Amino acid sequence: MLGGLLIGIAVAGVRLFTRDSSTGAHPAGDSASPAEQASPRAAAAEQFAARWSAGDLDRLYALVAPPVRPAYPLGVFRAIYQDFATEVTQTSLEARLESVIGQTATLTVHLETAYFGPFEYSTTLNLIDTGGRWLVNWQPSVVHPEMTAGRTFKSSVDKPKRGAILDRSGQPLAITRDVRMLGLNRSVVSERPALTAALVASNSSFDAATAASASKAAQNQRVAVGPIADDRADEAASALRTLPGAIIYFETQRVHPLAAAAAHVIGYTREFTAEELKQRAGQGFRPGDRTGATGLEASLEPRLAGKAGAELRVVDDAGTTVSVLQSRPFVAGEDVTTTLDGRVLAAAAARLGTRAGAIVVLDPVTNAILALNSSPSFDPDAFERSDRAGIERITATAQSPQANRATAGLYSAGSTFKVVTGAAGLAFGGYRTSDQIFCGATWDGVTPARKNWEGTQGPLTIALGLMRSCNPVFYEIALKLYTQGDGALSTMARAFGFGAATGVGVLSEEDGQEI
Repeated sequence: MLGGLLIGIAVAGVRLFTRDSSTGAHPAGDSASPAEQASPRAAAAEQFAARWSAGDLDRLYALVAPPVRPAYPLGVFRAIYQDFATEVTQTSLEARLESVIGQTATLTVHLETAYFGPFEYSTTLNLIDTGGRWLVNWQPSVVHPEMTAGRTFKSSVDKPKRGAILDRSGQPLAITRDVRMLGLNRSVVSERPALTAALVASNSSFDAATAASASKAAQNQRVAVGPIADDRADEAASALRTLPGAIIYFETQRVHPLAAAAAHVIGYTREFTAEELKQRAGQGFRPGDRTGATGLEASLEPRLAGKAGAELRVVDDAGTTVSVLQSRPFVAGEDVTTTLDGRVLAAAAARLGTRAGAIVVLDPVTNAILALNSSPSFDPDAFERSDRAGIERITATAQSPQANRATAGLYSAGSTFKVVTGAAGLAFGGYRTSDQIFCGATWDGVTPARKNWEGTQGPLTIALGLMRSCNPVFYEIALKLYTQGDGALSTMARAFGFGAATGVGVLSEEDGQEI
């Protein structure tokens, strides 16, 4: 008997969903059960959930019962939903029907938000029959049950300013500040040649000016040309004042005061990708937000970036907080002081000039890194201001200016290996610090004989051999160690760190050649 009852309920359920869901009409002579009478109400609630999930507010309003509409005309109705989405930082919403009991439907609403993460709540639809069609007796509490008696949602978001990277004396190597920018509104440009000439005269490159003019953005959309140096601000304003289409405005940017002189060690930032934003949903990130891309900007990201704070409140019509629904604490971006020295970085860059190479300067007492330079270098701020022409010039340069020769280049050790050879001789070769080895113009320990770059220097200790960089002194030591055949030179080289990463920790580096 119980089995028959269950089969009967299942058949009734099938019939329920095969009837006319918009009107609830039944074939002539067919009397409707209470379950079947819920069908048009369920259909109305399902439609409401689907249209809300799709963000189709105009069609959603079509499901609002006419008696309600004078109090909530379409513009007001739309504004309530849009304000709610804005305040909760909604990125997506899914409403689904959970149940219909009598004339009341219950929806479960799943929200994904930029600043508060995902959360769910239930809301109620009161349904009324409006002459054969079931519609919603709508009130703001349909949006969220807390929205009663004039209450609304308010959110506050506190985004941290990216911390500065400082040298050992506190001078900025990377800082976030407002930059005076030059832009174009091409919809009002009347004298393009004159305007381009004025842009170039204001310290913008011709390529940047023409690239901005040819931008694929809408004609009335502001297009950046480039920054205006502080000492050229008055001159630029005067030159451009009478030329329609030129705009001077301020934009918050990451700035690297030493530019190319510290580009490899400090690095630069970039925008988050769409996939990265998806992975960080609910953490307060939005399209256009940036993260460290290379150098210290990347490795120090958690300390520099901080964390956005946010609070979602319910307030009454006087603006008084009734309750706090969601909150996340604010963490300020941290300024980081490094061991780098801005003056040494600039001097090292000047010494390298345009030659390919690298310079690393250490404090001999503490081993602190004072400078780490690679050449050729590049302007990191081209990436900060999304200067497409400037970035293309950097990436197209044959000598790969973005390559960090100091940490990723693999080279012969050269004369620096004399330190390893001398130490191995003292540790394993039986040499004493007072022993002298002849430094001649040539060394004939192997065939053919090797020349000494500085000529004859006479007998030298290992220390003096290092000071004079005498090749024969270290050739002699290396030959003795090789003859012993115990791998002493390789052992000492590994002890000095050859063939392994330095362990500096904050920069990406290659391990070096194996010894």
